[in-house]
Amino acid sequence: MKILFIPHIPETGLINRVYELADQLGGYKLIWKMEGGNWGNKVKSQLSSLLRRVKVTGRWVEMPLLFRPEKWAPLFNTYLLNRVVKELGVEAVVNGNALLFDISAVEVPVIYDLVDDHLTPNSKIGLTPRRVGKIVWDIRHSAGVVAVSTLLEEKVKKFNPHTITIENGLYLERFTSARSLKRELGLEGKIVFGYIGGVSSWTQLHRGIGKYLKIASDETAFLVVGGDNRSYYRKLVEKYGEKVHFVGAVPPPQVPNYFKTLDIGLIPFEVNDFTSNAFPIKSLEYGAGGAYVLSTPLNYLQSKKFPFIQFAPIGEFATQMEKLKTQLPTLPSPSQIFDFSEYDWKRLGEKLEKFVEKLV
Repeated sequence: MKILFIPHIPETGLINRVYELADQLGGYKLIWKMEGGNWGNKVKSQLSSLLRRVKVTGRWVEMPLLFRPEKWAPLFNTYLLNRVVKELGVEAVVNGNALLFDISAVEVPVIYDLVDDHLTPNSKIGLTPRRVGKIVWDIRHSAGVVAVSTLLEEKVKKFNPHTITIENGLYLERFTSARSLKRELGLEGKIVFGYIGGVSSWTQLHRGIGKYLKIASDETAFLVVGGDNRSYYRKLVEKYGEKVHFVGAVPPPQVPNYFKTLDIGLIPFEVNDFTSNAFPIKSLEYGAGGAYVLSTPLNYLQSKKFPFIQFAPIGEFATQMEKLKTQLPTLPSPSQIFDFSEYDWKRLGEKLEKFVEKLV
């Protein structure tokens, strides 16, 4: 079956859930250029997108897209999407994007992939009531929905009964062959705390770093991998650059080596519906790399009862970091107490394929 996969954002520098699932099913992958940050970058990205023509390179599909105004952009984009679908003979679409298309007007069945809780307004991440209404509309008009967690599945079923859970995954073999970079980074002999992934204000990384600095010593280090040119990340580097190792973005093949370098990985996220009902990929990646994890009390992550993850409110992170650091020499490696193979992307792809075939 020919399937076109549309991601939430066209990120190729990190693990992208929709693209990973597309690779398992051999589907087409829609990609576009999108710049964040200031209005200048956004205007540049919009002009660049509109000047592009439909182009297919292997399984990558490029097409012009309109980002604004949000009321009219989905009409333009869906018109072009239907042309692409027809030209490629696409039989179904797996869509993870919340704003760019009108799902009710797509001419083939659409399976909506909901990786975060976008059903509750949240001004910090741009989820206005109008946007939430648009997402609910799309979910209602989808042939089915794939939710990233069972908590999210329960909420979605109010709008679409054809909903299942497919959690996030990992490529276990990449972590098995990964190597620690402590020597190259000058961190040999140290207990390395760290954070790997996207950096936005809701991650509360500034608070995580602040708590770490209360227990920092010559025996410890803090590593941050990820980040971009947005102001939140730049301010972190300016404030903590002399006390924290900021690596920035790294090529995807190298990322497992950085997970392998950590002894304790942090998930210091704000606690709200957006974070609590999701399933952060990094929770698995930290463990697969050999690190124990300290997270704020996110509902879904707590329900998983992973033996290598401990929870504490952000205000208690310093105390818990100190305890975990002390316990570390006596703890078994995460791979000795947990089977990560059930989260292999191949298994998750097979589950999605069966779901799509049932609906189409």
